[in-house]
Order: sequence, then C-alpha cells, then structure tokens
Amino acid sequence: MKQRFHFLDGLRGIAALMIVVHHCFTANIVSVLEKMGLKPLAFFISNFTQSGVEMFFVLSGVVLLRPYLRSGRKIDLRDFYFRRFKRIYPTYWGALLFGAGVIWLMMSFPTWYSKSMLFEFSAKEIFDEAAIFNFDNHYYNLAWWSLQLEVLFYALAPAIVLLLAKTQFKRRTAWAWTVTLLTSATVLQVYLTSTGSSIYSYNEVILTLFKFIDYPVCFALGVYIAGYDSDKNQATAFIVAGCALLLASYFYLPFVHPGYGLCYAGFIIFLFHDGRLKRLFERPLFIWLGERSYSLFLTHFSVLYLLNFIVSNITPGRNLVYGALTRGLAFPACLFVAMLLFHFVERRYAKGLQTANAFWPWQVLRTETAEETEVLPPRWYGTTPEPASRPTFSLKYRG
Repeated sequence: MKQRFHFLDGLRGIAALMIVVHHCFTANIVSVLEKMGLKPLAFFISNFTQSGVEMFFVLSGVVLLRPYLRSGRKIDLRDFYFRRFKRIYPTYWGALLFGAGVIWLMMSFPTWYSKSMLFEFSAKEIFDEAAIFNFDNHYYNLAWWSLQLEVLFYALAPAIVLLLAKTQFKRRTAWAWTVTLLTSATVLQVYLTSTGSSIYSYNEVILTLFKFIDYPVCFALGVYIAGYDSDKNQATAFIVAGCALLLASYFYLPFVHPGYGLCYAGFIIFLFHDGRLKRLFERPLFIWLGERSYSLFLTHFSVLYLLNFIVSNITPGRNLVYGALTRGLAFPACLFVAMLLFHFVERRYAKGLQTANAFWPWQVLRTETAEETEVLPPRWYGTTPEPASRPTFSLKYRG
C-alpha cells in the first residue's frame, strides 16, 4: 500500500489558496505599490503569490514517483496512464463546460466588462480545449495554461522511473540535476528569445506550452525528494540557493521558477523532520482544502469572470461598489463552485480521499475538535491525489 503523507495534502491546499489570492488581489496590490515607487516589493509579491505552481510541480514529483523509486515497484504503462487520465480529464471536462458556459453568457449578454474581452464561444473551441494541450493560446479559463505542463511531467514519469529505478540517490545528485537543468534552460531561453522566435520568449508569453522550459528544476527536485531522505542541512542549502535565485530573478526573470522550486523543496524536506509543523498541515481542514485544490484551480478563474460580469450589470464601471462586491465575494464563490465540482465529479475519480463525504468545511472542523478532545481515535488516511497548477508572470489578471 502506498504510504500517505498527510501534510502534503495540506500543503496543496495552501498552494491553491495562493493561486486564488494571486488572481483576486495581487494585480491591485502590485499596481498600488508600483505607483508608490516600490517596484522591487511589487515584483516579489507578485511572483510569490503566483508561485503555487512551482509548489505543485515539486509535490507532483514527490507524490507520483515515490512509490516506484523507494520500493523498486515496476511501472505498468497502461495502468499508469489510464489512472492519470481518469484523475485529470473528467474533472477538467466538467470545469471546461462550466467555463464555456460563463463565456457564452458574457458574450451573449455583454456589459461594459465583457465587451472588453476577446473571447469567442464555439463548439470548435470547446473541442480544441478538451485535450488540455493548447497551440493557439486561447483559453476559456486563463489558469489552465499550466495544466498542460503538469500533464507533460506525468507523461515523462514512466521514463524517469526506468532511468532512475536503480539509481543510488545522493546529496550531490540534486545539485547535479539543478545545475544541469538550470544551465540548459537558461541557454535555451536566451537563445530562443534573442533569435526572435515565435515559439518562446521570457519577456512575454508566446505559446504557453513552451513555458515547459522554465520548470524542469521544480519537478526534478520533487523526484529527488521522492527517491532520497534528505536532512535539515540539505533543506537549508536548498532554501539558501533558492533565495539567491529569487534575488537574481529581479534581473533575469526566469530564475524565479527554479528559485521557488528550491525553496519549496527545502520546505518539504523540513516538514518531514519537524513534527509540530507537520501536524499543522495535517489538520483536517487543510486536508479538506487540499483534496479540493484541483477543482479550485480548475474553476476559480471562471468564477471570477462570472462574478465580475454579474456585478458589472449593476455598476457603471470599476468603482468602489464593484471592487467591494467582486473582491469580497470572490473567495467564497470560488470555493463553493470548487466544492460542487469536487462533490459531483472529482471525488468519483480520486482514490484514498479522507474528506470525500464532508461537503462543508465545518464538517471536518467538528471532526478536528472531537479528535483534540479525544472523542475520536487517532487519524486514519489513505493516498494522495496529484496536484495542479498557476499563471506565469506575463498572464496578469485584473478584474
């Protein structure tokens, strides 16, 4: 049986919250800070709130490959890809139908808000987006760009297992991977950007599928943690190196991705060693949120579109009322739609869920209270579903 690490579920929930916060509030905060002349602070806040995607990529490597790299278990390609397909696509298709419905509504009954948007509703576009992989940068939901990168990592996982199944993981392995992948990515980024390629540019998003170039360090660090037990010294070294890259990213932006990958890899290693911190992320409410993080990621941007559209029917523009209603209702609306998608679709395809029957968050809060007063026996738990993803630096959102 697959060993479950409850705190990784809790961490997924935090990553999902960071993404929602980024899309709800960060653009406005950054705008204010830039007007105050605090551009460095605005830069780092913007990239921090959207760094949930780096955390998800690291977690994917840990959760997906640990059973194979630790036990030497052979990977059955047909079974592996079929399980990944069931885990990802049905829930995504539910979110796609919801997102397409939102676009249809906005385009059919335009307001000052939707008239400024360049969406086109069609059956063909729904069909094109159903495969997840996107070759024209058209999305009914802007957040979906990174899901295709997650699927690419999943597709490569069996090959990684075959290559590393007999590898003796050592501390220098992680540094060798990091330096090699970081150097290769930087050379490729500079080359493609400087040649004016229409494929990739780190200055702006050309085709989001090729943003894959920016993230291999994150997944590779997750693979390393999956195959090797590191100590706190290694965790500290990762975080220090990550912070150095984050500072350097102010001058060369793509360093932000491996920088956060290293920081989150170090933090995850610390969680394996720090009992108090681990128990914090193991609390039932964090587990509840983490198990709904995929649905939350898939639907939150469409919910923001819908909420902004509804409020724009009663306000003449982006005034105080519009800001208060759209921002004040954003998080509860995003969470509620995610709860619906999880309840009616996602939980049918995810194994080992611990809060599948708890529709409302206060249902697990009651469980947590009972556990703390020793009314219930110690916690149980099963297996961890895989994570999802975030918009990058060039995909800014202002409601």
